[in-house]
Amino acid sequence: MTIGVKSSERTLLLFELFSRKQQPLTIADISEGIDVPQSSTSALVSSLVRQGYLEQDARQRTYYPTLRISLLGTWMRRQHRRAGQLPALLSEISKRTGESSILSMRNGIYSQYLLAQRGNDPKRAHVESGMLYPLACSSTGWCLLSLESADGIGKIVRRTIAETSNDRWRETATSAHERVQETRRRGYAISNGEVIEGLGAISILLPSMPGAQAMAAGVGGRTERIQAKTDIILEALYGLSDAIRKLSDQSEQAVLE
Repeated sequence: MTIGVKSSERTLLLFELFSRKQQPLTIADISEGIDVPQSSTSALVSSLVRQGYLEQDARQRTYYPTLRISLLGTWMRRQHRRAGQLPALLSEISKRTGESSILSMRNGIYSQYLLAQRGNDPKRAHVESGMLYPLACSSTGWCLLSLESADGIGKIVRRTIAETSNDRWRETATSAHERVQETRRRGYAISNGEVIEGLGAISILLPSMPGAQAMAAGVGGRTERIQAKTDIILEALYGLSDAIRKLSDQSEQAVLE
């Protein structure tokens, strides 16, 4: 059976939705969550039920991932077993700061949220796993770009300016070289409304983990709140960095043994 690109994207969005909600969902819930018409959602869900990836509760008219989904990732969990501790570590940052925290990696010219944890304060920033923001415009992006050469950064800046329709992002991208230099000098990046007006973030580049892409971690919220909590946020982020470094050392030791 041939799977179209659109169907593949919708399938991934569906399982990311379940990851966020962590509860049974109706067709209407899924349709709204992945922004797909109910008729198309119903066809997608029916196909996944037939293939054994979703189970249906006929009485409640809800759906939920089956054990088959969990088993698909067993080999990856063995390979990256230390990475399984990252959600708890990130959640601790949100608890300590009261703000939203994210773990990000590069996806083309974007910084994509691999994992997001919402803070416990009612005024926290809204974040979700899977969100994409330009590398050239965001604090996590500047951290990830600190690994790039000047030529590499230039190419990303030009693509960002050419491909985005967001005037704020196009303007911010022009200063990416300077923001990356500042990030290298300070050891962390700070954004003040460059991505979304009124929102800021503080981010750091994380130590590399065996077999994993480069990642950055950040804490974001209303600009004035982030500025006021700079010391607390940096302490929490550097604590995460130390914890990841220890996890990586343990992984290397396990390989040697």
